[in-house]
Amino acid sequence: MRRRGVAVAIGCAAWAVGLIAHAQDVPASPSKLPERRAIVAREASTRVLHATFSYRDVVDADVQRKLQSGLTTVIVLAGGVFDADGGGSPVPGTGVWQSCRVTFDVWNEVYRLQIARPEGDRKAVAVNLEGVLRRCTEVRALPVQGVLTPSARYFLAATVEVNPVSQEMLEQIRRWVSRPPGSGAVSPGDSLFGSFVGLFVARIGKADRTISFRTQTFVMPP
Repeated sequence: MRRRGVAVAIGCAAWAVGLIAHAQDVPASPSKLPERRAIVAREASTRVLHATFSYRDVVDADVQRKLQSGLTTVIVLAGGVFDADGGGSPVPGTGVWQSCRVTFDVWNEVYRLQIARPEGDRKAVAVNLEGVLRRCTEVRALPVQGVLTPSARYFLAATVEVNPVSQEMLEQIRRWVSRPPGSGAVSPGDSLFGSFVGLFVARIGKADRTISFRTQTFVMPP
């Protein structure tokens, strides 16, 4: 699971960087993105850095209608850590990600959710749209993947997409992140890494809705 999380973090961070760099409606530099507040803290027992923030605004009236239609809707968050004092350059091997697959059960009138995070997947049920928003457009204690330097200053930049990829692409991604142990480290030069990032870059402008933002600058605890 840890290996899978690192692999997804690298790919998702690159995806977010690519979207930020190419999307027409956002600045080319992640440091210039609209800022929203986040709680970034390290858990005392595990020493893992966690982030808590919201992106409810990705669900506009059109997305809300999709959620209530009975068709499956996927909301994906992916982002990376950037050096606040190094010109806003991305920190290799870092990232945050969460995906939420939502299907409205028209017979029982509940929303069935499949939520994937670095620490594992889980299923949930929401009785109304508010429950969907709370579970799928807010992240609480989301693990920040990667190694950061104590006392250095960073910020998170992320992209959220609604229905970003086709089922065929999802299957390719699933195969990519399920690489067997011992297959070697993942790096930007890895051909599979390139294919993975390319899947998302090819989708720029094709998602139902996309938003990008950055957090405030935070200092990595010593």
